[in-house]
Amino acid sequence: MEITLREARRFDFDALWKIDQQCFAPGVAYSRVELGTYMRRTAAFTLIAEIVSSSDEDLPPGIVGFVVAEAPRRRSGHIITIDVLPIARRSGAGSKLLHAAEERIQAAGCPNVILEAATDNLGALAFYKHHGYSIVKTLPRYYSNRRDAFMLQKEFGASA
Repeated sequence: MEITLREARRFDFDALWKIDQQCFAPGVAYSRVELGTYMRRTAAFTLIAEIVSSSDEDLPPGIVGFVVAEAPRRRSGHIITIDVLPIARRSGAGSKLLHAAEERIQAAGCPNVILEAATDNLGALAFYKHHGYSIVKTLPRYYSNRRDAFMLQKEFGASA
């Protein structure tokens, strides 16, 4: 299986929103307006993970995930959302998206990157810990369904 990354284009929006709805529960998943607003922020960028060729009939070519992030010059970067279709998890798509977003954030001069994850999303928390993120605080009732979140952070050093 070959996964490539590319910049999102305007016509990708519906596919990305549908992926977000599959990845997160109601109250955590973004509405169309929310997702569009985050994607259009001044320092925001959206990268897409696509399978371009696959011998796995369960994972045909197409978009399997995306990341929306912000890289404000010399301030903390922010991973707004990283979504990978459940069927494509453990394919490496999430790691590729995260690394590419981190590189872009670091290139903008950001000293670190933050993100939020639901306190009960054990898979996401393990993924971020594996990639060098640490919990810095709890955000009570962060999501619209009143679910708590952890804020996680990764400091960029010379080897990041």
